Amino acid sequence: MTYTVPHYYEQPYTKTLRATVVAVDTYKGKPAVILDTTICYPEGGGQPGDQGFLDANAIVDTVKDEQGHIYHLLNDNPSYVAGDVVTVSLDWEHRYDYMQQHTAQHLLSGALFRLFGISTVSVHLGHDELSIEVDTQEMTDTMIDELEDEVNGAIRSNVPVLASIVTQEKAQQLGLRRTIKVSGDVRIIQIGAYDTIACGGIHVGNTGELELIQAVRQETIRGHVRTFWIAGRRAVHTVRKNRTMIKELGALLSAPPSEIVEAVSQVQTQLADARYQQGELAEQLAHLRLAAAVHSSERYTDVPLVFLDASDWSELEYAQLPQALFAYEHILLCAVRTRSDGRLNWMIAQKGISDDPKWFQMIRREALGLIDGKGGGKPPLWQGIGENAAQKEVFMKKIEDLVLGSNHGRSR
Repeated sequence: MTYTVPHYYEQPYTKTLRATVVAVDTYKGKPAVILDTTICYPEGGGQPGDQGFLDANAIVDTVKDEQGHIYHLLNDNPSYVAGDVVTVSLDWEHRYDYMQQHTAQHLLSGALFRLFGISTVSVHLGHDELSIEVDTQEMTDTMIDELEDEVNGAIRSNVPVLASIVTQEKAQQLGLRRTIKVSGDVRIIQIGAYDTIACGGIHVGNTGELELIQAVRQETIRGHVRTFWIAGRRAVHTVRKNRTMIKELGALLSAPPSEIVEAVSQVQTQLADARYQQGELAEQLAHLRLAAAVHSSERYTDVPLVFLDASDWSELEYAQLPQALFAYEHILLCAVRTRSDGRLNWMIAQKGISDDPKWFQMIRREALGLIDGKGGGKPPLWQGIGENAAQKEVFMKKIEDLVLGSNHGRSR
């Protein structure tokens, strides 16, 4: 099979190209076209493959196999045959974004090594952020700020990004910060005094095209720190989005930008106070509503038998029901509550009916299946969730029958 002549190294800013179809094939189950020449960069080195069009056919990805064949992956089977001449058009926004991110990663990894002696372990150029996993267990905020300042200084200096091909021997003499991963001649990327590295990716022509770089966040993974960054148009868009967000927050909080954090803190305090008061009121209401149910309930050997459908209780009120039970030395409670998702909360409390530790095992065996119920607990309270809310009345009646065994001993 004829190999594709790449133009993406020598002509990284070319957006369209006429090419001839060499073969129509598949790659991992997707329709693919191989051309005699291309401007589409195939996925590699952490940089995703290019997207675009072959005439009107969308190129969803560009990849290279182990033999070096470049496949232009399409969504649909094309009607091409070998020898057809097509127009290749890049999704330039996609390509240029990753050119910016990849070049920014070189500057960051170079500055990490130069300033702190920290090596890069791995790189991922993501859709939203670029990430760099580094060979250290800690990166302080001061280090991140210094790194950000260093790279933005390189951007302002508008340094050329130069590519050259050198022999393996020459490459080994350059003192590169990373081991060379290829045999034979080596493609070297040099960004002034900021970084020199072996790389097969696509980069911008000078650092000024990066516009801006910003640190986003960091996390610990496999004993290393992984830092996240945005550069180029991504960073500019993020600054603008954040500016709009700060403006809107300031309007909502009636606070200038410098006072937004304090205003949010005050809102959080007020919200916590309101939630506490809401909880207090819910607890009081749960006590009152349980007391009313106890007052109107039947008795079994002077123990109130409360069968309560609490579907009109709020979730917060229902959550306070166990607390309300502490007021009663003797009680049998079977409460259910139909939830907004259609399932059923169930709760059973038993104080003064039976001392048998296996009492709830009988309930589980004989009654929970009626509502497809699951849950547990320990004396005097058991609770859980049932999947079959339609059987709640049957469930409560079963509990009543199991507790009483008969109607004897009831009283009003």
